[in-house]
Amino acid sequence: MKKLFTIIALASISYASAQITTNAGTFNKPTAGDTAFEMKFMPNLDGTAMFAESTSGTLMMRSFKSETQATRLSVNLEIVDTGVDGMDTAFAVGLGYGIENHFSGAERLSTYWGYQGSVGFADDGTDDAFTVGAGVFLGADYYIIPKVYIGTEIGYGLGIISADDTAFALDGSVTGMLRLGFRL
Repeated sequence: MKKLFTIIALASISYASAQITTNAGTFNKPTAGDTAFEMKFMPNLDGTAMFAESTSGTLMMRSFKSETQATRLSVNLEIVDTGVDGMDTAFAVGLGYGIENHFSGAERLSTYWGYQGSVGFADDGTDDAFTVGAGVFLGADYYIIPKVYIGTEIGYGLGIISADDTAFALDGSVTGMLRLGFRL
């Protein structure tokens, strides 16, 4: 039975791939004036619940100024419920702005590097914190169908956190989130 499902899945994928032509223009990369919207999130992979006790998501808009450059605006929201009676739900919100520089890449693959700045506010139920950060990133988008892509990013950043004590932190980050986006 498992082999039958595998054969059906492979046949469906090959049929769908046969329906998508790859002639010039079918999977054209973004050009000046294009706008893309994207959602980033990390589902819980341990199998107990879809998002466990933490729900985090980022919405991003990318505006392409040319084939090689885009600006991006992002909004991040995270909500954490510990499940402990008497404990407040913690939350964090952040805003970001960045510039992307795209490489020539391939027909379906759009690779880029860039830099960004961000501000954020967090409340863990007892303390509030304000953050300011800046960083660089390297990423890739793969178009699964025309104007719809999945992607990933890796970045390194510098951040300043102001809470009870002002702290300075230099940290690297790997954005291991699922990214799904579409272009208008």
